Amino acid sequence: MSSWLPRFHLPRVTLRRRSIEAEQIVETPSAQLQEFLVLLGSALLAVGTAATDIQQTLTRVAIALGSRKASLIVFPTLIFVGMPGESQTRFEVAMPTGGEVRFDRAARIYSIVDLALAGKITAADGSAAVREVIATKPRFNRVVRVIGHGVAAAGVALVLLGAETTSMLYALVLGMLVGAAKLLVRPGTYAAILLPVATAFLLALLVFALGKTVVIGEPLQVLIPPLVTLLPGALLTTGIQELAAGDMVAGASRLVSGIAQLGFLAIGILAALTITGVPASAALLSTQPPLGAFQPWVGVLLFSVGIFFYYCGPRRSLYFLTFVLLVAYGGQVVGALLMGNVFSGFFGAFALTVVAYLVQSVPGAPPAVVCFLPAFWLLVPGATGLIRLTQSATGVDFDASSVPNLLGSIVSIALGVLVGTALFRQIYTIAPARWKLRLV
Repeated sequence: MSSWLPRFHLPRVTLRRRSIEAEQIVETPSAQLQEFLVLLGSALLAVGTAATDIQQTLTRVAIALGSRKASLIVFPTLIFVGMPGESQTRFEVAMPTGGEVRFDRAARIYSIVDLALAGKITAADGSAAVREVIATKPRFNRVVRVIGHGVAAAGVALVLLGAETTSMLYALVLGMLVGAAKLLVRPGTYAAILLPVATAFLLALLVFALGKTVVIGEPLQVLIPPLVTLLPGALLTTGIQELAAGDMVAGASRLVSGIAQLGFLAIGILAALTITGVPASAALLSTQPPLGAFQPWVGVLLFSVGIFFYYCGPRRSLYFLTFVLLVAYGGQVVGALLMGNVFSGFFGAFALTVVAYLVQSVPGAPPAVVCFLPAFWLLVPGATGLIRLTQSATGVDFDASSVPNLLGSIVSIALGVLVGTALFRQIYTIAPARWKLRLV
């Protein structure tokens, strides 16, 4: 009887895993490969890429262009490249980390990486292309960028502090002033080094003075948003990420630098508070929008538009940037509902990382690093950390667990990035080649 039963033959599915190692395209490396790797690594450092990721990217580029034995050492502001057979090791000092990151420049640098990995560009042409990108003028003029900085500040006021319309307008104006100051200061000068603390002091002096005349109801709603692009949220998170990945020198130096920068900003605010004589209980009181409110989502949209114009986003990148920021903020909201504010950053960073890496493979989308920087300002360690630090220093809304909670938030975000990166790499190895996913 069994012979009369129909027989079904299920298709045999074989899951093939792709290697994440680069394929060697060029048989022998050219004499200009070392110079190209130095210039490319310096450019990647300047756009804010983590040292661990840069080392992996340069290793893959070196393999693709014919050298499997290149020696690479990457620090936050310095890169060493050694090549077999070369009598000297080349090194390069990266552009100052305080300089402005431009998204259009970052996108073009990563397009050069893609060409090199595909063997479609020689080392000599790659060096020329990197120099050309560095010399390229910003996509938008200064007026547009200054207005964009103000719009981003207004968006942050909605997202983090639930500001009202009047406070948003103040944040818009002050954000434009801060944006203008940043564009006028040359990177690498003493003025650039002192800019964060001087800006925080002068801005706080103005806001607290107006607060005494009851022109500004909640000063922090007006003070913190214009400073958001000066906050070291990305620096702190990247430092923890590098430490977790075993890159001790780069991670420790970034972490110390970020903590120092956060402290400088807080000192500038506290100095202005002392001079004006405004009671700390009134000057540093802050309220956060309740979970489920729609205003923060509008703030994310404003923030995305402002960041796009100020940092000169590439064409069509606004849509992708907005989508990734909404996903990151949504992940943080879900995390806060499930596990509280301390661990909410893990969910936001995890969602951000996976989506940013997937989205960057879409034609016209920006590289993932373009989405990381603004997202880290929206997540907990940025403005929230500065608020808690200044409040704790003056005894306003003092909580003995505020500092440990801040550190926990930074670590949770870094872990979210690491777990998200690991998951994407697994997706990359099993995804069909026609998806054209990018590892960098």
